[in-house]
Amino acid sequence: MVLTNVGRSGISSLKDFSFDFYYDVDELSKKFPKVKFISQHEFQKWAEERYNKPDIIHILLENSKTNPKYVVKHNTEYFDRLLSEYRMDKFDLQLNNSAIFKQISIGRNVRDSKKGNKDDRLKQFLATELESNAEFMLITHDVIRGPIFERLAPIPYASHITKAASKLVEKLKPYIAIHWRMEEGQVDLMPQCSENLVSYTFDNIGIKHHTAIKILTSSFNVNTWVSTRMLYYLQSYPVKRDLLQKELGGSGIQGIFDKLVLTNADYFIAGPKKCCRFNSTYTYTIMEAREELFKNNETIKNIIDRWQ
Repeated sequence: MVLTNVGRSGISSLKDFSFDFYYDVDELSKKFPKVKFISQHEFQKWAEERYNKPDIIHILLENSKTNPKYVVKHNTEYFDRLLSEYRMDKFDLQLNNSAIFKQISIGRNVRDSKKGNKDDRLKQFLATELESNAEFMLITHDVIRGPIFERLAPIPYASHITKAASKLVEKLKPYIAIHWRMEEGQVDLMPQCSENLVSYTFDNIGIKHHTAIKILTSSFNVNTWVSTRMLYYLQSYPVKRDLLQKELGGSGIQGIFDKLVLTNADYFIAGPKKCCRFNSTYTYTIMEAREELFKNNETIKNIIDRWQ
């Protein structure tokens, strides 16, 4: 299995960092001992060295609202998109008339599926449709959120991130973690939300957002991954500096770091309705992890609370 690149909180062959920048490949191998994993870079080298280039089958899974379940199309025009948008020509594959393409509608929305949705019929259908003698199978999806089948345990994060987070947790303890996802909150309520918090991932940042943060920082000391400088060790990571700055400016590696620090806080506080994005998979995974810790760790005082 090829472990594609990561970056900016995504997994894609177009990203700039190797898979192990986010995740622990050794632990992944232990969880799936029968699977051989190679990096995207290793796969590229393997394909380059091949005299007879590997043939492929490409599967596009789509969450279509118009097509019924289990519809298969052979849309060969999609190959143009493979070259222009996904740049699959860099992998030295047989992207010609011998390649097989299938566009499969799974026919349902799996967004934010917390418990997963086991569908034996879909499993059998895909097992049949994915059967092929091609050496390489490429699978992409069209905006599918959450698991298609039963929910699996999360992939372990890279040790360099977990060590940095653990170091900060030990330095800060005891501490309260405040998780405020402003992006879906009502903008006019931002200052009042801050006032209520003091007394008790977004693109459009306005004056009222800044006012909200000023109220917080003027009321108590706020530690972040920036103020603690705990991700500055990445400056020695073997990658171009501008790529690293882009990554740190997004919700990728710092989002993972934040999640680990939030998970291990003595108290975890999140925003109420109208102040934030209330239904969040990110928040839910933190709650799940804290629920497990709460059973056996005396320093974890709550699972989640929300201010008024």
